[in-house]
Amino acid sequence: MNQATLALSRFHKRAIVLVVFTAAALLISINWRIAQFEQLLQDGQVVRFALAPVDPRSIMQGDYMALEYAIAQEVRAALPEGMTQGQLLLTLDAQKVAHFVGIYRGQPKAAEQLTVDFRLRNHRVKLASNSFFFEEGKADHFSQAKYGEFRVSDKGELLLVSLLDAQLQPL
Repeated sequence: MNQATLALSRFHKRAIVLVVFTAAALLISINWRIAQFEQLLQDGQVVRFALAPVDPRSIMQGDYMALEYAIAQEVRAALPEGMTQGQLLLTLDAQKVAHFVGIYRGQPKAAEQLTVDFRLRNHRVKLASNSFFFEEGKADHFSQAKYGEFRVSDKGELLLVSLLDAQLQPL
């Protein structure tokens, strides 16, 4: 073998090792995140958010429903200028429905209060998700949704679990 062929062969070996390492790291990180979601589903605290009406001309687009939260207006009014993400301070009623207390800034919180992550995108308050996907042809069924049920971690991370009707029954 000549010098050029040896150099090319070493380059290919390094490239293969790099590709294999990158693929393994990617698979490990994806599986780690899935395990975290599974843990949150199992151990997370149940929190329900009342849904606000969304323009009926755009509520159903294909096989998902746009979600707006009833507390969104209160949150937008309480946000300091330029704040686009952070945590909300909430209380839960007897049915585990969330009620907005304020923006959490590290202050001590009462035992019955919890914090959840939020983001502001295009003037819309975004909790875990601003849409709910379902089977095609089920739009009428899910249009009855009045609440979104989430699981929340101790850190405030939310995971949308299901939509609920006015009696807090899963749809």
